[in-house]
Amino acid sequence: MTAHLTVLVSLGVAVLLSPETLVLGLIMACDRKAPRLVAWMYAIGAVVGLAMGVAIGMFVAPASAKAPPTDAAPAVHTWTEFTVRAVIAAALLVIGAQRAMHALKDAPIKSVEAQARPEPEAGHGALSRLKAWFASKFGGHIGRDLPTSRRCLRSGLLGFAVMGIHPKCIAISIAAGHQAMHVTDDDQRAIGLAVYGAISMVPAIAPALIETARSGACASIKESVESFMKTNGRWVSAVILLGAGAYVAFNAWNNMP
Repeated sequence: MTAHLTVLVSLGVAVLLSPETLVLGLIMACDRKAPRLVAWMYAIGAVVGLAMGVAIGMFVAPASAKAPPTDAAPAVHTWTEFTVRAVIAAALLVIGAQRAMHALKDAPIKSVEAQARPEPEAGHGALSRLKAWFASKFGGHIGRDLPTSRRCLRSGLLGFAVMGIHPKCIAISIAAGHQAMHVTDDDQRAIGLAVYGAISMVPAIAPALIETARSGACASIKESVESFMKTNGRWVSAVILLGAGAYVAFNAWNNMP
């Protein structure tokens, strides 16, 4: 359990140090009409997205993962299990390397205003259409006098997109769900998932808690938090993701059929 819990905690910290999640949450908490409600809707959407990723990871884990091997029923490793682990390890390693490159180049975090007004892109592929759709749905949140209900809806959808669609967060959640299924004891598995969820949800829930406790505080700390996360968050999350990816890859190699 100790090794699995360590991996789950590390994956949670990698999400915790995601600058995009926290900065977007702080921006949602700076809403002009209903900052507290909009911030909480963002947090709820993020919870749903996180749960979806964990559920996918638990679903793709092999059914034999829950049962400890015995003399009568030794562990039998399949190519399907190896492929799932290899894909998860590759995703974590690629994302970790990407975060490290961004930190090395000191690439800035795009502001919501910049995302709301993207420059025209050449190409008409599926990714370009998806980006255009995302910008049309979420970009209008800036600078428009929308009713409170629509602001809350868009904030919730944005929170879901950050945790449930963003390639980094969804890959980490899938890896966490898959890793949790290898904990044989149900109570320990629940504890591991609870710890992962509690850690990884901090950047999405913290803005709502801050705004609820002290109205207007998010606007004053947004710039300093963004600067700190840009400077330190990417390096730490890159190291954690690379370590977790190496651990999953090591297990996949050891359990190769």
